[in-house]
Amino acid sequence: MEKVIQEKLFRTMLVCSILLSAAAMTAMLYFSATKTIVIAEEAAPEQIAAGDRHRNAEENTLHFQEGAENAGLRIPLPPEVRADDIVIENRYIERSIHIILSGRYGGFYKEHPLISSDARVKQGVFSEENGMTRLKLQMTGIYEHQYMFENGELELSFVRPQELYDKIVVLDAAHGGIDSGNTGHGIKEKELTLELTEKIRSLMEESGIRVYCTRTDDAGRSAEERAAFASELHADMLVSVRVGADEANDKVYGIQTFYNGTYFIPYFGNIELADILERSVVSAVSGKANGLFEADEQDILLRSAQIPAAAIEVGYLTNEDEAELLSMDAYKTKLAEGIAEALRSAFEQKEQR
Repeated sequence: MEKVIQEKLFRTMLVCSILLSAAAMTAMLYFSATKTIVIAEEAAPEQIAAGDRHRNAEENTLHFQEGAENAGLRIPLPPEVRADDIVIENRYIERSIHIILSGRYGGFYKEHPLISSDARVKQGVFSEENGMTRLKLQMTGIYEHQYMFENGELELSFVRPQELYDKIVVLDAAHGGIDSGNTGHGIKEKELTLELTEKIRSLMEESGIRVYCTRTDDAGRSAEERAAFASELHADMLVSVRVGADEANDKVYGIQTFYNGTYFIPYFGNIELADILERSVVSAVSGKANGLFEADEQDILLRSAQIPAAAIEVGYLTNEDEAELLSMDAYKTKLAEGIAEALRSAFEQKEQR
């Protein structure tokens, strides 16, 4: 009897052991399968200083080996590199894609060429800093990427944004660099517009609308460069975020929009976009609407755009009360929500016409 009990106990323990082993193996396979490569956008303004330290690191040329036609780009990886050791940044403004690896692998990439026959990759360099290795691919234009991690290689393929997204918006943070724009009560227009566009971009992430920004740091770019950027993207709309000022009358306040009146777009164009923007933002902040105005000849960005384009001035820095509002994070969030809602409504109206 005692022997039978022992045998049953042994079988029970054996079954439990097998089940626990299977569960552990399943968990291991699950976590292995769900480890992913991190895909990063253009760095947010507060990340720029830290993220751009690589510019001071010594850069070495990446070598390329001819690969199969239409096979994309294959990047050999050191054996110890796993998927979650990799970050891919799409620095679309500078037309480059960065692959960042945890670890110092400069010696590896001196000996192991990248394999590609993709003419969209112009050249590549690599650098080491702070225990990281950065591979920088200079592209011939603005591209999105798709990736596959297998057999010790990272495979990248590249597509134009318009091939991947049905809806594309370009957000322009006015001014930048040595051009501070309007100033007043301790606020610089270039800093406020950059903060607002980043808030708008974050709000639009789950909307199905792909947002590109003309700048994501304190960089100075000409109006011609910004217009060419939107044109290359084949964007559906362009919105420039600005802040007003009236040195002659500090009592002036409110929200106003500008549009290109010289370029007519049937069904849904510049004036329609400007109208939606003003209505939505005024409603979001319970503000004052100053109306819609035709852009003057000096407004090269709006005057050269051949897609629905408008600029919104979200207030006056010369008005003390409005400048105080524009310094408040809660108010800036409401402004961003109003612009994001305007963009969603604009696409709805565009599709209905």
